[in-house]
Amino acid sequence: MKKCTFMLVGNANELILSKRFREDHKFSPNSFTRHRRMGFVDVMGLCLNFLRKSLQIEIGQYMELTDPEIERPITKQAFSKARHNISPDAFRELFEMTCSTVFDIDAFDRYKGYRVFAIDSTNLRLPPSKDILGVFKRCKKTNPCPHARASILCEVVSGFTAHAAVGTIEVGERDLAMEHLNYLATFKGSKDLIIFDRGYPSKALLKHLSDNSFKYLMRTQKGFNPEIDNADKRDFSLEMHGCKVRVVKLALPSGETETLVTNLGRQEFKTSEFKELYRLRWAVETKYNSIKSKLDMENFSGKTLVSVLQDFYATLFLSNIATTIKSEANEIIRKENNGKTLKHEYVANENILIGKLKDKLILLMLNDDAEKRSVLLNKLISQMPCYRVSIVKGRQFKRRLDPVRRNRGKPKSAL
Repeated sequence: MKKCTFMLVGNANELILSKRFREDHKFSPNSFTRHRRMGFVDVMGLCLNFLRKSLQIEIGQYMELTDPEIERPITKQAFSKARHNISPDAFRELFEMTCSTVFDIDAFDRYKGYRVFAIDSTNLRLPPSKDILGVFKRCKKTNPCPHARASILCEVVSGFTAHAAVGTIEVGERDLAMEHLNYLATFKGSKDLIIFDRGYPSKALLKHLSDNSFKYLMRTQKGFNPEIDNADKRDFSLEMHGCKVRVVKLALPSGETETLVTNLGRQEFKTSEFKELYRLRWAVETKYNSIKSKLDMENFSGKTLVSVLQDFYATLFLSNIATTIKSEANEIIRKENNGKTLKHEYVANENILIGKLKDKLILLMLNDDAEKRSVLLNKLISQMPCYRVSIVKGRQFKRRLDPVRRNRGKPKSAL
């Protein structure tokens, strides 16, 4: 990914400090009109400062960070009242700014000439408050927590979240995928490729992708198409739902057969290349691990619908900033290791990066001096190659379904 962290932080600074942004995203014209110890900018800043500890502790630490001479921080009740004067769309605009900026400057890396994206969804556990239960339903009658369905469009080379959508648990993942495709169509490049898991193939989605000239790769389940199931060939073409598709069957180490459908031609990708190509989809799973475990998204800082949606988009915004910093640190590591004979590839440690962004990112974003922002950001990026981890390819782990044991070994939050 091309260097764009400075641009994203600079754009965030302009947005948060602008009068237009404040006026557009406060619920009432009378909000944030008087001088208070924590105005619009500080409320935004605190919400963007990885709120994962006790709220009163976070408020005290933030106010000491921005004003070391503060004698008495505001109460968490006062902060909660202030944050509910800000629409979640403020945080959504910040997140979508990161997406549109990266698309506008085309900062994405390529894989064999393609910008490769993966789409996948996940369930988010929400606080069981009356406010939230009025919109989001419980997954099961025995589960007291309401759930939302979130979906992301992830660029697989860097792990950048290019678009996100959220809905109730009743909304299907294909419906959310259509939102991603409509967004991507506004920035569509001539060589974009989208990878889907086996829950996505459908007549409507295949037709939409074909009609809009999207290149795609999908894994299918057994029973999706009898002609595919009964075929003995490893790589062949057929007409399916009015679309001409290429079918590729791959043998897995487990003895299973992985069936993929695509509209990529044989001159673009050989049969032997599809195993590695589909494996790129794992980046979206890694992104969810980062968002839900390292950034601890489901540890919401409030129990109302407004605070949950604020946290959702704030986390995605912070995740994208961390991704661009990590990408630039990885480039430094690659240059340092160029010409060396190493057993493994090395990348910056994302967990440490997220921990270091706590407090530092807010000081960066709220600093009016572009030169000082540049110095601080350069210092942070230059430190990250010191914290590197190896990538061991080909590792496999048996999935644990036992509810008591499956969370053992879960990565700890960086915050």
